Amino acid sequence: MPTVDQLAPAPAAADTDELLASQSGVLRRVTRAQLLAGTQSQITLPTANLLGRTSSGSGLPEPITIGGGLTLANGSLSMTPAAALNLASLDASSALVTPAGGTTPRSLADLFAAAVSPESFGAIGDGVTDDTASLAAAVATLRPILLGPRTYAVSGQWTIPVAAILLGAPGQTRLRRKAQATGGAWIAIQGPSFRAHGIIFDANSPAIPGENWAVLVAPTCLRTEFHNCVFTNAGGPSLGNGLTILASDPATTGHVIDSCEAMANAAHGIWVQAVDGARITNNRVHDNVAYGINVDYNDATFVQAVRLALISGNSCWNNARGIAVGNFNATNREPPSWGNANPDAIGAAVVDNICHDNIYYGIAVSGRSLLVQSNLLTANGNTGNGGAGILVNAAYSRVADNTITGNSQFGIDSGGSIVLDIAGNHITGAACGINPGGSQAVTVRSNVLQDNGWGMLVYNVETDGAGNNFGLACSNLAITDNTIGISSGNGGGIWLIDGPQSVLVARNNFFGTSDASIGQCLYTNTDSVLIEGNRWNNTQRLFANPTAVNGLQTILLPDIADEVMLSAVPSGVQSIKTMHQLNVAGQITFIKPTAGGSGYTHAAVAISGTGTGATAIAYIANGALIGVAIVSPGSGYGSPGSPVAVTISGDGTGAAATASVGLSVIEGRRVRLACNTAVHFARAGSNPFQENWTLGDITVPANATITFTGVFGAWRADNVPLADYIAPPGDGSLLLRTLHDADLIVRPSTTGHFRVSTDADPGGYIAAIGHGSPIGVVTAPPGSDYRNLDGGVGQTLWIKRLGADSQGWFAVA
Repeated sequence: MPTVDQLAPAPAAADTDELLASQSGVLRRVTRAQLLAGTQSQITLPTANLLGRTSSGSGLPEPITIGGGLTLANGSLSMTPAAALNLASLDASSALVTPAGGTTPRSLADLFAAAVSPESFGAIGDGVTDDTASLAAAVATLRPILLGPRTYAVSGQWTIPVAAILLGAPGQTRLRRKAQATGGAWIAIQGPSFRAHGIIFDANSPAIPGENWAVLVAPTCLRTEFHNCVFTNAGGPSLGNGLTILASDPATTGHVIDSCEAMANAAHGIWVQAVDGARITNNRVHDNVAYGINVDYNDATFVQAVRLALISGNSCWNNARGIAVGNFNATNREPPSWGNANPDAIGAAVVDNICHDNIYYGIAVSGRSLLVQSNLLTANGNTGNGGAGILVNAAYSRVADNTITGNSQFGIDSGGSIVLDIAGNHITGAACGINPGGSQAVTVRSNVLQDNGWGMLVYNVETDGAGNNFGLACSNLAITDNTIGISSGNGGGIWLIDGPQSVLVARNNFFGTSDASIGQCLYTNTDSVLIEGNRWNNTQRLFANPTAVNGLQTILLPDIADEVMLSAVPSGVQSIKTMHQLNVAGQITFIKPTAGGSGYTHAAVAISGTGTGATAIAYIANGALIGVAIVSPGSGYGSPGSPVAVTISGDGTGAAATASVGLSVIEGRRVRLACNTAVHFARAGSNPFQENWTLGDITVPANATITFTGVFGAWRADNVPLADYIAPPGDGSLLLRTLHDADLIVRPSTTGHFRVSTDADPGGYIAAIGHGSPIGVVTAPPGSDYRNLDGGVGQTLWIKRLGADSQGWFAVA
């Protein structure tokens, strides 16, 4: 049988042609028509038609003609421009859609109504066309406003009278001031609440000149949130702040400014006035002419104040002040009157901020119950500007754990404060590390001060750069447990200036380079300081052997020391002075007011005496003299304590003061002298006077200690081992003696007697004296004696022979 390949090809094919087919294993024939039954015939379509079906029900495919406005070319269906324009007018508002992840369909109108864009009201967003009206219309819907990544031109004053939310693309959405026709602000937020996210508020100065607020939050708006916004180019030296929140205290508010930037404004970057509970966090504030962040309000009625503010996590640089909270103007009027009364900020925390390269101050705070903690301050202010890392004029507040570096005038300038705790700060590079002068009840503790010109300068009365004083004289200042590094040269550790009162300098550790000296640690131009437990380079023991000073064998005591050892004293000790006492001999060291007087607006100080060159200025507060500052100490005014008259003149009456020549022994100061050899302390001719209870010279034996205490300008010895009078010869005996041909007197009190006894006979015997016979009067054991001070032959000396009563006396001489 031939194969298929061996068959001759068919000349044509028809539906009647038959083919072989197997059905259930039986060979049968089938025609081509039977095989193709049920299959669709060839589809032929004319040009510009689509394949589909327009008739109802199932059936064969039908051609669909392409309508007008559509073209089919190269397999692609497209819309003509004219048709697209007609489609824009199509209203699909009622079309239903189910949001991804949702279950209920909503109309497109409802979905788009959740937030609106200004473009829905005609905004263009090209930075040129005025979009103010469109924005206002969008805000009037009371729905969130979606702003695109473009620039909207806004003319002032744009008032937002309702609660509003502006949502932009951070770094791309910009509101730029186009014109300023009327009103005091470019954007005035007056509704009950406002929120902005990702908006650049560009006040467009100097292109739009004039003195106007930029973004202004009115007192009627009690809730605001600004996130990832920028405030820039505000103009005008008074109102040119990037963002201003007006005073609303005592209303409860909730203002949050977070992760924003304020820069290049003519006044402050951010100014929050007297509001309660403001949160200013994580912002970048820089290159503003006045303050970066200002939290303050000058209420002349003293009612409104900043309360419960948090300023945290901000970075501030290249402003006049990085962060400012409150001010020290007690009257809130001009000219100012400095003081702690009427604080403008009550309860504020300034924590974890970084302030660097600001012109005057990194952080400046004034008020009550303030916390300034864990901030990093570097390169703020300089010696020419008189600036500081931190300026604090506060009451009942704390400045703690800050790190301050740079060559400013002060690391921490805290003059004029009350009940302030300055603790745990690390300060390097300033002309003065800490200035707590002119303050009351301030504690300066556990700070590390290194590579500063002076560790601390403490003026009795503190002033601002213009000479205005803060109305306080320094008292009750505690300087304890600090670590103070000292370099060679003119600087030093701690200097008490112009007589601050009731100062404690205790347990401070002073460290010096190889060419620094212990004499640089402490200068005390005052008569009221306690000095205890200070150390120099952790030296275990300080030596201070006498040297000849003005003809006297003098112990020159380091001013920080309260204990030294004497190891070589061949000529005794005639004087005990501190190193600073020697340096200021003959000078006027401080002038202490004794009466404030009244009615003064100004006063002058005249210093008389035998010396020359001393000058001073008076400080007046509330009409009274509160302190005197030495301008020049002069010289030649005599020995310490020499009388020098001081005259206070001016337009008031009753003020008086006394001048201190050199430095006397400070009242209550104690120095413990460990004598490694026998030391003779002179009383006669000593200067300062060395008094002791014997009223004569005393000798302290080797390996003993004597303590001197300052009393009424002299040294008074206590805790003294008196080798001159009582000495142990070393064989178990005791030696009693007198000096200067003086008597040794034993004087029992009242009816007591001198008794001699032993361990074997504890009753012993007595040696008694009296007038007349002892019989029946003096009770004594046998062996006792009695002397009749009236005398008489056979009546002067009596011996007790019998009994233990008052009888048995026999006269023997």
